Amino acid sequence: MMQFQSRFRLIASAGVMALALAACGDNGAAKGANASVSATAGNEATREKFNHYVEAFNKLVDDNWGVGPNFQNYQSLDIPNKSAEDSISFPENITTLEGAITALKEGRALRGGQQAARADAAVDKLIPQLEALLAQWKTLDPYYETRKYREDGLAQGKAADGALKTAYQSAVSGIEAFDGALTEYLRARDAAQLDAYRKAGHGDLANLMDAMQKADHFTDAVIADNKVEADRLLPGLEAAVAEVRKSEAALPADDGNKTEFSQIATYLEGMIGYYRDWKQSGSESHREYVVDRYNDAVGQMDDVEHPAT
Repeated sequence: MMQFQSRFRLIASAGVMALALAACGDNGAAKGANASVSATAGNEATREKFNHYVEAFNKLVDDNWGVGPNFQNYQSLDIPNKSAEDSISFPENITTLEGAITALKEGRALRGGQQAARADAAVDKLIPQLEALLAQWKTLDPYYETRKYREDGLAQGKAADGALKTAYQSAVSGIEAFDGALTEYLRARDAAQLDAYRKAGHGDLANLMDAMQKADHFTDAVIADNKVEADRLLPGLEAAVAEVRKSEAALPADDGNKTEFSQIATYLEGMIGYYRDWKQSGSESHREYVVDRYNDAVGQMDDVEHPAT
């Protein structure tokens, strides 16, 4: 589960994994695996819905422009104790937030199956929460940008401080609920896809997905500051990354995935290294680097080639 005070864990694109394995032939195992994936992932509209939802989520939790970082930056301004003589740079990213809201609405408009029920319910609550925050940004951004606060003694800014913080807190709460719904769907879908790849003979992709799934759970433990759980998960993660390295070595030199496997394994190894740094140092920056490296691996997954559908 995402936590506001930490780096945010990105979610791999819902379109990353091929949801049918037509290129694998017509053997019974492949057909059965495909049916299992379809049953878990839902119909085409459901999968497309989650593509939009994942796009929105990753905008909302972006390390630089997401809701959380802007909230932290706003709190650090300490507006109640500022004066009109201070130089105030108001943190916002209206474009990113508008893009996230648009993606949520596009996804919500699609008629998905029962697999989307929890996520749809979270989105129904989240959209008005985000729109309330956006309205505050659109009002206050020109106020600070034009330095109008120098004329009114920062009166409008101080008067709006409480409502803005409430809007932020509401949005963060909504994002956390949305995160839980997305994670539930995507983990179930990816587990079915991993099984399908193994049954269809795509051991290399199955190994990669296995490592990413283990890294997902490991990163959650790190975000939650749960070293006991992270230590429990670590041996399995290291073994999974070692399998990715073996798969990388076995791929032909001209295979388009060879470079991607190498880079993803490097990111995951770096994540493990930063975890051990964090355990020794207790430095918050090392914990943040763990999540950063995981997010790098998630981004690299977008470039992995999957069987044609």
